Order: sequence, then C-alpha cells, then structure tokens
Amino acid sequence: MSPRLTHTQKELRNQQILEAAKRVFAEKGYGAATLKDIIQETGMSRGWIYLYYQTKEDIFESLLDYQDADYEKYMEQLMDSSSSIWEMVTTLYSEQLQELHRSPHGGLMPAFYEYFLVGWRDESRRELLLQRYEKGIARFAELLRTGVEREEFFPVMDVMDISRLTASFQEGIMTHYITIGPEKANTSMQYEALVLYLKSMLHPVSIQETQP
Repeated sequence: MSPRLTHTQKELRNQQILEAAKRVFAEKGYGAATLKDIIQETGMSRGWIYLYYQTKEDIFESLLDYQDADYEKYMEQLMDSSSSIWEMVTTLYSEQLQELHRSPHGGLMPAFYEYFLVGWRDESRRELLLQRYEKGIARFAELLRTGVEREEFFPVMDVMDISRLTASFQEGIMTHYITIGPEKANTSMQYEALVLYLKSMLHPVSIQETQP
C-alpha cells in the first residue's frame, strides 16, 4: 500500500508534473506532445499521473493556471521594484522579448496559440480563451489606470480601449514570430514599435515634462 501524501507533498508532486509538462510543451508544441511524453519527463509512473490528470488537455489547462499564478506574483514584485508604471510596462515588454530570445522555440507561446487557434471551434476552448482574453485586457487596463491615477499617464483614449489595441498589436507580433521566425519578422523591431505606440497613446509624464 502506497504511503498517504500530505497536502504539501501533493502540491509539490503536482508542481513537478506541471514543470515537466511545461518543458515538453515548450519543446514539442501542443499537438505533437503526448501524455506519454509528459509521463516520461516527470519520471513518475502512469498511475501517479492519473491521480492528478486524465488527459493532456487537463494538464495543459492546469499549466496555464499555474503560469498565471506565477505571473501575478511577478507583477507584484515588479510593482514594488519599479519607480513608475511606465518603467514597469517597458520592463514587461523587454523581458518578454528576452524570454523569446532565450527559448529556442519561443517557450510556451507556440503551444498556447496552437491550443486555442487550432481548437477555436471547440466550445469549451473558445470559452476559456474568451475568459483569458478578458482577464488579460482588464489586468493591463488596471495597470494603466494606476498610472493615470498617479498622474503619470495622460492617455488619448480610454485605457480599456488602449489595452485591447495593445493586445491586438502583441498578438500580431507573436503570430509572426511563430509562423515566419524572429529574424524575418524582426521581432525586436516590432517590440520597439509597440512601446513607441504605447508611448504615443499614454503620453507618460516624462514626455509631458520635456514639452515646451
């Protein structure tokens, strides 16, 4: 009879599964990755995995939640360490670009797009994508709103609309990065253009101060 695991041990084992899945999805994408690949990467038995997850899809969606939780912690740390909201925004995009350069296949992003765009006709996936989209738009808009409240930004339009436009810009960058590659797409230039676009929409206080 297997020993009973504590709650902490269960959480740790789940984290090990998700970290292994992250490596597999980053290497192979969503479609090519298999549950067997993930099981082999964990070094656990199939039985152990089935105590937590039944399908590759279950693991991937749980991995998205896991990544979101890490991102929220990162955002809190960045808020504490940044001197302004504009610095925080530019740091976010700079680190996204660095992560793309560090990861041979772009990390999890290709798997993310593959999962949702290829499977967009699936009602449950479409609903999940919509939820994640609205959450992401609201989260970035709230960050911009904080800048407005601190009188760091003087936006030319509603921050929710700016957030939606920025998301569309970024989705285009990522789609080109995945489909034609970072060199032909000139991903670095596109990120620079995105920051310039945001600057023109937000008018950070540093720009205001330099105007005659």
